[in-house]
Amino acid sequence: MINNKSKKYEIKANKDEANSSTRAKIVLIIFGIGPILLMGLFLFSNGFFSAPNL
Repeated sequence: MINNKSKKYEIKANKDEANSSTRAKIVLIIFGIGPILLMGLFLFSNGFFSAPNL
């Protein structure tokens, strides 16, 4: 009976680790790539990437 309870807790701990790793990846994408995309949009809207008029 004690073994059944410990196995349930181990399974629950594994699910929590999977959720936290997925959450970590989502946060990394949002806060890592998001600002770079926003900076690129800002520079593009201000004409930074357009060819100079000679």
